[in-house]
Amino acid sequence: MTEDRLGPAVSGAVSLDDPDAVPASLHRIDSPAFVYDEAIIQNLLTCGNTLQRYAGCRLLFAIKSFSFVDALRLMAPRLDGFAVSSPFEARLARSAIAAGGSIHITTPGMRSDEIDEIGELCDFVSFNSLTHWDAYHDRVKDRASCGIRVNPQLSFADDERFDPCRPNSKLGVPLEDLAAAFNQDPKRFSGLRGILFHSNCESEDFSEMLATVQRVCTHVAPILERLEWVNLGGGYFFEEASNPGALREAVELLKSNGDVEAFLEPGAALVRSAGYIISTVLDVFSSGDAEIAVLDTTVNHMPEIFEYGWEPDVVGHCDDAPHEYLLAGSTCLAGDLFGTYQFDHPLQVGDKVVFNNAGSYTLTKAHVFNGIGLPSVYSLTAQGELVLKSRFTFDQYAARWGAGPLAAA
Repeated sequence: MTEDRLGPAVSGAVSLDDPDAVPASLHRIDSPAFVYDEAIIQNLLTCGNTLQRYAGCRLLFAIKSFSFVDALRLMAPRLDGFAVSSPFEARLARSAIAAGGSIHITTPGMRSDEIDEIGELCDFVSFNSLTHWDAYHDRVKDRASCGIRVNPQLSFADDERFDPCRPNSKLGVPLEDLAAAFNQDPKRFSGLRGILFHSNCESEDFSEMLATVQRVCTHVAPILERLEWVNLGGGYFFEEASNPGALREAVELLKSNGDVEAFLEPGAALVRSAGYIISTVLDVFSSGDAEIAVLDTTVNHMPEIFEYGWEPDVVGHCDDAPHEYLLAGSTCLAGDLFGTYQFDHPLQVGDKVVFNNAGSYTLTKAHVFNGIGLPSVYSLTAQGELVLKSRFTFDQYAARWGAGPLAAA
């Protein structure tokens, strides 16, 4: 890993959200680039820590949203651990964990040849199905605390693509099925220490969490009485959340049904507003009735634009500004388009365009179609210093396709 310091830009914390206050060194960095803002991460952690103390729960970070290891190490001392979805994520989290932190895993893709490694790496294992519970929990129960992922069968997300409780969901044991199986054979669940459920996506209303917990308590109260922990999952933003008291009530309800520890595992809530994609204008030209500005980044660095129609935020955009551009990515894909944005000043070749609120599900989903390299990664310190953390190289690209010195690694 490389680490270059471009020098402090200003005295004190800076914000890339203000086009007039961005550090001068921003214009010298390699692009495309991903920048994570350490001060914003700390502020988001402060919000999370305040919420966890208020609600009486423990705080994890789901690294599927953002996995850069230096940032994980920055976050680790203020977390109770990390939530992961694979052995690779578990290895990465283990390398970043702080003293006393724990690793929690759930995945529908658990493999027999990986279960022993999972037991070594993870402290809490939530099996996604009853078949996996029956097949694997005996193999890890002496090393990890074993649980089951539950589908509460209560939907809040409007789009089924984001709904863990959608019809025919692959995610977790349907609540009614778990209750029936337990009633039929309680001994089958000897060694069950916890349950996990994740029932929402990008919600700011903790009353939905309370409704979920109430449903779980109604259906599986006899199971809750014997548990040691409940993982409430993620899917909630808490900076401007409504009804934080509902989260506290939900935790208290769980604890009234048994002596359990409650975990909350946000992902995007702790990083989304802390990340930026930095791009450079490569070309500007007219096409039909639009002015096109081609950037050196691509929607492949922010795949949710193409996958889900997400509209990214751009620093300096104003609906009333006079200069309008269709921002386009640099691949041959006709649909490699970010959208139409308006600026106070004309864009010129060499100008920087900054996408903000890009901290989650960008780097972890980015790919290299057309051989466009992944963004370089920088941290922005609280002192306004941009620090190069990693740069994507041809050797890394070639290794993906069986060439280069890393191919055999």
